Amino acid sequence: MRTLIIHASEFSYNIKQRVKIPIVEDVDEGQTYEFRNCLVIFVSVEKDDITRLREIKGRFDEDIAVVMGQVNAESAVIYPYAHLSSNLSDPRNAIRVLKRLEDELKARGVSVHRSPFGWYKEFKLHCLGHPLSELSRSF
Repeated sequence: MRTLIIHASEFSYNIKQRVKIPIVEDVDEGQTYEFRNCLVIFVSVEKDDITRLREIKGRFDEDIAVVMGQVNAESAVIYPYAHLSSNLSDPRNAIRVLKRLEDELKARGVSVHRSPFGWYKEFKLHCLGHPLSELSRSF
């Protein structure tokens, strides 16, 4: 799994159009979501991640909790983002992994939102521009 983590003063996205893949999550097209002082976590789920889920989710939620504390972010946004890897998982397993990541953060008491898988989304992002505002991780 690969991630790009941005500490944003503002982040918003609008659900535009369904991707032409067999499995997508049910959502309302046109819905807009807005967040302030958040960690935006762009996530590419890779082929072997489902078999390594226990290891990945433990490292992921610990790392995100540490970064949130370091930058004083109020919430996290998990945003599926296929553009970080060329070795992508199938959609069904990607959704399973993303849901587990969300559940793990919630169990830690993190205010977390997961954007839907399988949709084209328009987004606006204002990165804060400090030393920890842009990070990448491979799990």
